Amino acid sequence: MNRQFVVFATAALFVLATLCISASAQSVEDQIKKMETERAAAVVKGDVAKLDKETSDDYTLITANGQVSDKAQMISAFKSGQSKLTVDDVSDMKVRVYGDTAIVTGKANVKGNLSGKDATGQTLFTRVYVKKGGHWMAVALQQTRVAP
Repeated sequence: MNRQFVVFATAALFVLATLCISASAQSVEDQIKKMETERAAAVVKGDVAKLDKETSDDYTLITANGQVSDKAQMISAFKSGQSKLTVDDVSDMKVRVYGDTAIVTGKANVKGNLSGKDATGQTLFTRVYVKKGGHWMAVALQQTRVAP
């Protein structure tokens, strides 16, 4: 083979690999934002199966009302109707990825109840996702109410 061709091909492969790695990092951010948007829609629909599937068994939730619950309590509250949101619009999301951990921060405009308490208003949130078994799972959520 021509030495010049080998050098060119090697350089081209390097550039392609660099672009793929860069695109991969961006797609993880987009994937997490999509998951967060779909999760909010699942909450409004009462899609407990989706919430259960995408939530780690060791999940911790701290609501804007200062209540702490785990996955079982969160799922049970949605099943019983004690938690019911009619609006859960997320926006202004920023995702940071650290290997198999992703942290998303953003705003949520919500209407309804969480664990029997009014949750209507705007909150800021931080959710942590961890990649387990090749799938992103929510492991924690912290909400803070925005003063009117």
